Amino acid sequence: MADADEMILAGSRPTHKNPIDALHSRTSFVLAIDCAIIVFFLYQIFGQFALIPGLFFLAVWSGYRNKSDWAYWFVPMIIGLLTVFFCLVLAINVMALLSGSVQALILVLLLAYAIYSSVRFIRIHFHPVYRMGYSGHSVYEESAQLAQGEMLAACPSCLAVLAVNPILLSPEDKCPHCGSSLVLSEEE
Repeated sequence: MADADEMILAGSRPTHKNPIDALHSRTSFVLAIDCAIIVFFLYQIFGQFALIPGLFFLAVWSGYRNKSDWAYWFVPMIIGLLTVFFCLVLAINVMALLSGSVQALILVLLLAYAIYSSVRFIRIHFHPVYRMGYSGHSVYEESAQLAQGEMLAACPSCLAVLAVNPILLSPEDKCPHCGSSLVLSEEE
């Protein structure tokens, strides 16, 4: 029998032990909703022919949820496609808002938040730590031993994963990959 730390109480939801897995689960859910929205609009235009892209989106969602390598880059493309659509609808609603439609304000706010969230989910796929977690590799490689006081951190410019001692960092420290400062100034 498992010890008490590994037991899940009846009726409770299990939690992810890895924050990358939790993020992957949220991204999978967003992908499913985005695919459903796209298929809904395609169905409105093309009718039953929307089944073809619907099956493709279902395959991508299933592959992404199971962390298949082939599905990884389809996800930011699908979310990006819907983001472009959201931008077009946002522009139409801004025009309606400027012409005096108060109802358009609600849609403008909702679409602006949807665009902001979609861009964040797209950017996640370019982060090296997320890519490593998706592919099943740990950030903590067995061969890499960190010195006393060191931790893994990402460069704020190029997102390269570096071993740094946060106490010893100064504004003069530069990233070995891109050459930008590792410590952001107070103004930024």
